[in-house]
Amino acid sequence: MTRFSTAALLGATALILLETIAIVLFFCIAMPLLAGGIAFEDEVAPTPRYVPYGFLFTGIFMVGVNGWAALGLWAMRRPCEAPRGSSALVGAGVVQVMLLGYGLLSGEYLFTLFAAAVLALLAVLVRPAFAKPSG
Repeated sequence: MTRFSTAALLGATALILLETIAIVLFFCIAMPLLAGGIAFEDEVAPTPRYVPYGFLFTGIFMVGVNGWAALGLWAMRRPCEAPRGSSALVGAGVVQVMLLGYGLLSGEYLFTLFAAAVLALLAVLVRPAFAKPSG
């Protein structure tokens, strides 16, 4: 790997870590509490009982995929484990697209910024991950 791809790998890992912390705080803690009835207003629109569990499950899923992607990104540095890293790269891209869509549709622009930055760094890593080995 070149120096630039190593820097992109470090940057993508740092952003994935920060994004994972934001996902845990928002999807796994705040949204289940707010959707479960804790609110800042006296009158709250009724929500179905499964909504907090949906947010919690989505958050746990995205945290798991982000952790798998962070490990897979570092596995791409070794040629024998490159297939595992490239599949993790695809998984990370899927989570970023999900967060980008959620951020744009709901107005949570923190997730939009994280997802756009991670997608840009993952785009730098796509070419080496899917390149055919020469020789």
